[in-house]
Amino acid sequence: MKVLIIEDDQRIVDTVSLVLRLVWPDLALFSTPYGKKGIELVEKHVPDAILLDLGLPDIDGYEVLKQIRAFTRIPTIIITVRDEETALIKAFEMNADDYLVKPFRQMELIARLKSAMKKRSFLEEDLTISCNNIHYGSSINEVYIGNIKRELTSTEGRLFYHLLKRAGKIVTKVELAEMIWGEFIPGSSESIKNYICRLRKKIEDDPNNPKIIISRRGIGYTIPLSPNFTELPQTDSDNRK
Repeated sequence: MKVLIIEDDQRIVDTVSLVLRLVWPDLALFSTPYGKKGIELVEKHVPDAILLDLGLPDIDGYEVLKQIRAFTRIPTIIITVRDEETALIKAFEMNADDYLVKPFRQMELIARLKSAMKKRSFLEEDLTISCNNIHYGSSINEVYIGNIKRELTSTEGRLFYHLLKRAGKIVTKVELAEMIWGEFIPGSSESIKNYICRLRKKIEDDPNNPKIIISRRGIGYTIPLSPNFTELPQTDSDNRK
């Protein structure tokens, strides 16, 4: 496992490094306070996850994210003091995978990184799956409703793919939270609800009267199974749930 920290506060780098190595003793850790150097390190070391500050001394963190996304989908978590909603929305629109406001809880950071590691293997999965007129394109960020392409964030894409893979079954909020963040953490249910709302706005003809993603009150969500659905083979992890 390799993690890159692009952060100009050495105290945060030291603290995060200590916490990560307590959980993953064999972790390969790289860090830099500069955005441009961070981009070089991404290309050189190809880390499994990136922790990226927005307030860097040379270039803005958003610019770093933009340049990273030009050549890789490595899971990238924003760590910043900016807690305004517009900053968070901008980060997700640029395909950040997560957003943590400083000071953040150590175990929450671990949970987010575990999720990022799951995403690493998830992105290598076969996206050949269809349900009615829904199918994925060349990446987790592209889904087609009929012939119309809809752009999704990485998290939206993973969530929708997981629902499609389990079409005809109810997927609980706990299962979705574990898939995204590695575990069910405080506030997960509300976050899942927000992701579903954003997904519906992108894929449903009428988000207020959804036909694709159906809520099961108090439990989770389901995509109704149809005769046209091509189901993926179950994995061992699916059978254990």
